[in-house]
Amino acid sequence: MNNYFTYLTPHHIFFFITAVLVLFKAWSFFSNRTKDNKYEEVILKATKSSEGYSDNTVISNVFKEWWTYVISPIENDLVKSKVSPNFLTVMSFVISFLTAYLFSVGLIFLASIVLLAGSSFDILDGRVARINSATSEKGAFLDSCLDRFSEIVILFGLLIFYSSSIYVYLIYLAATFSLSVSYVKSAAENHGFKTNIGIMQRPERVVCLGLGGLISSAFEYYGIQLIGIEHLVFILTISFITLLSFVATVQRLFLALKG
Repeated sequence: MNNYFTYLTPHHIFFFITAVLVLFKAWSFFSNRTKDNKYEEVILKATKSSEGYSDNTVISNVFKEWWTYVISPIENDLVKSKVSPNFLTVMSFVISFLTAYLFSVGLIFLASIVLLAGSSFDILDGRVARINSATSEKGAFLDSCLDRFSEIVILFGLLIFYSSSIYVYLIYLAATFSLSVSYVKSAAENHGFKTNIGIMQRPERVVCLGLGGLISSAFEYYGIQLIGIEHLVFILTISFITLLSFVATVQRLFLALKG
């Protein structure tokens, strides 16, 4: 049994994920040539668009399609069991507290896994609501609010972890611009402007933070510290998220003013 655990190392895990993504892309390319295609049906059902994933963000559409297909059996089970979409929304919010705690005590690897797993609840709530014809203005409002609250909770965990270092200012900026992206969009829509642009929106922020934490933890596992700074990859990931969130905020602001 111990021989099997020797394969549960970061480089084996990342190699496996990369191999699965490559094989999935090849399989989807050839399977898309058929008319009766379960894969295509799953993607179209999940995206509210006849074109599937076509938005331009930092997360590849291939990755989005792969993850959508991976969690589709869970989605089907939730649809059949008539689980309330609001329950999934609340579960995603509750999991954010566990994520924040793990970040606050420095368990970056575990926190990143919980973050990525918990984000699936946030993906599924809207899809389950649409399929079961359970969409509502109150549900959409709750989802939007708890999404913002979840971000605040998670970043607060990071704020605690970095409270004694200079990076606490970076976390503050990350929280500020992550929230400003959503606020500018909401304010613009209240006045009749469309500003749904930007390559770093909430799903992208969550995935980047989670993947950055996993990669950074892999570096730490093998004792690799770039220029002697602990979890530098994770810090650079947060900087990347902060910068692109700032850019998205400015883009939306000027687009609204231009419109």
